[in-house]
Amino acid sequence: MSGTVLVVAGVFVRDGRLLLAQRPPGGGYPGLWEFPGGKVHAGETPEEALVREWQEELDATLAGLRPDGFARDGNVTLLFFRVGALLGEPRPKGCAAVRWCRAPEARLLAMPPADLETLARLDRGMEGFADTEGPGTPALLESARERTAFIPGSEGLAPGIAVTFRKQRLTGRPGLDGILVDTPSGPRAFENLCPHVPITLDRMHDGIVSADGRHLVCQNHGALFVLPSGRCVSGPCEGDSLREIPIEPSGGGWAVAHR
Repeated sequence: MSGTVLVVAGVFVRDGRLLLAQRPPGGGYPGLWEFPGGKVHAGETPEEALVREWQEELDATLAGLRPDGFARDGNVTLLFFRVGALLGEPRPKGCAAVRWCRAPEARLLAMPPADLETLARLDRGMEGFADTEGPGTPALLESARERTAFIPGSEGLAPGIAVTFRKQRLTGRPGLDGILVDTPSGPRAFENLCPHVPITLDRMHDGIVSADGRHLVCQNHGALFVLPSGRCVSGPCEGDSLREIPIEPSGGGWAVAHR
């Protein structure tokens, strides 16, 4: 339809409570409660747009999207998706407020017409809302962690500890294994790939930081990589270096930098 605006929205229910967002002042329906989402930009798929909107509006990453109907409001077509997993605790980053509602409370809220239609469809009366999470949620969350720049476990980084991580589709590569360590010059991250043989340094076991904290130790052939440079000073790859991964502070920890 000519002039139609395509909007996406997510339906997420945990423990019978539906997640809603409040629209900010100004614009359409100010102050009303809605299923979080927003417009689909040129070049985006609806799923990509919904992931972006939840990150911008709620500071949370969703996964496991399944189509869940549509509604119309004038020249706006809303596509709804059920959310199978949510990474992070939603907060009002780009919206006025967030709210977890059981069905009786949600029925009392002021909502745009299209959202009210969808709410009525989801409301099962005395049974309330059905959870959108399920048995596959843990696997979906792990996949979501691999697609975000934040390095899980980096909040507790300390001398002598190596935080290993895997990322997907970051830094222009399909997959990336990394090691985050604290060094005398501050945190550093390196690709977890031995220059001598292309396998991870911790393939045998995870004791890859030397007792004095000065080196990373390849558990495959004992090569030593001095910190903070990552240069090999002993072993068959002596003179080579681990590839450094740019990092930046994020959420009390560290994240892979997009550069």
